[in-house]
Amino acid sequence: MFATFTDWEFSDMDAMVSTGTAMWPQVQAAGALSFTATATGPGTARTRIVWPDAATAQAAIDGLRATAMEMTDTKATAMAAGEVMLDFG
Repeated sequence: MFATFTDWEFSDMDAMVSTGTAMWPQVQAAGALSFTATATGPGTARTRIVWPDAATAQAAIDGLRATAMEMTDTKATAMAAGEVMLDFG
């Protein structure tokens, strides 16, 4: 499995939650296995998407991030990705 992480900055938490909810079907259709978002501050969040492999993630993630930024007033401030080493979920 492979995970991508994006740190987001935005002005409206409710709009960010709505965007994430609206994005899930697109993320899932792109091959994602799971999607989580965690508030990291009053106007920041980090998303984690787990993919079956790096190729699936790399084919989808840039387009998904761009779509999310078009849907609400948000910007991606940091990104990271890598192979999942442990998952006790």
